[in-house]
Amino acid sequence: MRVRSWTRPCHGLDWSHSLFYLTLLLWTRRMSGLADFSNYLSRIITSHSAHACDGQPLRLHCPRHSTISIQSAFYGSGELCKADPPLRAHNHSCSAFTALQKLLSECESHRDCQLPVNHLLFGKDPCPGTSKYLHVDYKCKPTEHKRHVACEGETMVLHCKPPRVLNIYAAVYGRVLGQTDTCPSHLTRPPPFECLNHEAVHLVSKSCYSKQKCTVAISNQTFRDPCFPGTRKYLSVIYSCVPQTLLREADPNIFSSTSPPTVDTEKDQEEPFPKESSRPDRSGAMMSNSLLTYAYIKEHPEMAALLFTSSVCVGLLLTLLAISVRVTCRRRPLRDHRLPLNSSNHTGNALDEEGEDDEEEEEEDDEEGTESSLISATERKAMHAWEEVTYVSEAAERAERIERRDMIMQEIWMNAYLNGSSY
Repeated sequence: MRVRSWTRPCHGLDWSHSLFYLTLLLWTRRMSGLADFSNYLSRIITSHSAHACDGQPLRLHCPRHSTISIQSAFYGSGELCKADPPLRAHNHSCSAFTALQKLLSECESHRDCQLPVNHLLFGKDPCPGTSKYLHVDYKCKPTEHKRHVACEGETMVLHCKPPRVLNIYAAVYGRVLGQTDTCPSHLTRPPPFECLNHEAVHLVSKSCYSKQKCTVAISNQTFRDPCFPGTRKYLSVIYSCVPQTLLREADPNIFSSTSPPTVDTEKDQEEPFPKESSRPDRSGAMMSNSLLTYAYIKEHPEMAALLFTSSVCVGLLLTLLAISVRVTCRRRPLRDHRLPLNSSNHTGNALDEEGEDDEEEEEEDDEEGTESSLISATERKAMHAWEEVTYVSEAAERAERIERRDMIMQEIWMNAYLNGSSY
């Protein structure tokens, strides 16, 4: 008595390992992309500074999707370029007043800027014979930002939805050449040249930076008048709304100076929870994470589409792998159970067992073999006996027909012989 075994190990581990490594690779690339995005956010939120002494190059650089926005510039003598500088202080009595304008014309709205530090770059040497240096404060302005313009005599209101706060990148008070439609004046004609006060960014930042809402009165008393008397001016501000948590991490000193109102606001938000509760206030963090996710997808659409497509493909492959493993592991035990059942019904007949084995081999080739393997032994014996009876009956009928034909032939010959003898 033979029992054929069809069991074999399932080969799904190799596929699972490959899919695990693929998922790990995609997750690692995603984490590196998120780290780059975090670095990008810190670069566009914080302020940057660079300095170089005479004879050295000064380089300003901003990441992708951002440009340089000059905040201040100083070129003159000081303790910075000496061998042992005690303090880093600017000597404004020996400085070039064209430093800011030169930096604005050379580096403003550029992503990368490099200048050789020399007194010839700024015109006349403010203090010959002394060591001088160039110090620049700048920010990296994102390509997607907000701009607000308000005319002289009005009040500018800047606000952001909580938990985001204001981050000022640039503010200019005056009038740009050619913009006659902005704050037009019917009494006087606009001047034929630009008159701009770029130092207005310091006053606007002092009033609005790291706040959710601020108001600025636009007048000559607030900002220095850069134009001729009678010229109507306006204030143009470039800003963005950033999550408060990110700004706190980038510049914690700003919130330390304004800690009392911030603490009161947080206390008001945490009043619904008891003091003993360990549940943190994560509403701002959730909004910040949503904003970061949206900004990352908007800045990197190709990477987001690749991650989404890869996740869908990995899910489909895992589903197909699970289905194939389940079907394979269920089919083999059923065959093993079917074979002993058929063999137990025919323990006394070795020929029938061989016939069953042959029929099971034919079952793998075509569907007819599969159907024949399901026929019971009694039905096969009945069909075999019926075939034998049919074969015997057909042979008897054939012999009877031959005998009748011989008899007819004999009768014909006898009749022909009798007819011939009578004549």
